[in-house]
Amino acid sequence: MMSRHIDSLFFFWCTTTNERSLNLRNKQSSVNLVALACEMQADIKADIIVEAMEVLVNHILYVRGIYPSHIFKMKRMYNSPIYVSIFPPLNNYLAGILKSAQELLRRRELQCLELIVYQKENEKLESYKMQLETQGSSLPADDHLMEFEQNMRSVIYKISQRLNQAPKLPAGICQFKVHLHTTQEAFIRFSQDSQYQEFPWLQTQKTESQAPRRTVSLLPLARVEDLGLKMDALIVS
Repeated sequence: MMSRHIDSLFFFWCTTTNERSLNLRNKQSSVNLVALACEMQADIKADIIVEAMEVLVNHILYVRGIYPSHIFKMKRMYNSPIYVSIFPPLNNYLAGILKSAQELLRRRELQCLELIVYQKENEKLESYKMQLETQGSSLPADDHLMEFEQNMRSVIYKISQRLNQAPKLPAGICQFKVHLHTTQEAFIRFSQDSQYQEFPWLQTQKTESQAPRRTVSLLPLARVEDLGLKMDALIVS
């Protein structure tokens, strides 16, 4: 009798333990699936934001005449005609920047992408900041994609309209560079990551200033509500 009782207890304990192990594995699987889904959503959102940034950077370079118009080709994005660079050195530079921006976005470490137009190295003529107002904004839902495209078309139109009213830049002598605003920890990690050594990042020194004795205007350009993306321009005239 005692032996049967012990056997029964042992069987019951084994069954309960197996059930608990199975439940634990199911919970772990659920957690892993949720984490995977969140990671995929972060990747998709980073892709959408980087694509929007790429369109806006190309659009600014074209509208402001930083490069000759013949190095740009018209294509359709967001059901709207836009101009994108076909100049390999420029495209390589932008690709390196956007690759880094995408990784920072995926990790929620990108605060701002800043396009700086200058004639002398430490004197800004114009600065365009694409700031992420919130890292927690959600992806545009499928039924809102048309609204998102319409929002982007509106942004592109507003940028063209407002920048066409800005003073023209000196022809053929202006340059530009891009700063990514992030954390100190992210900068250290990037500077040590071998996949970014081909396109090294340097920490900027706070020596830049606006051109002396000129008027500085802050021009709110646009806002992409779905992505929490806000864009302002600093124009020195």
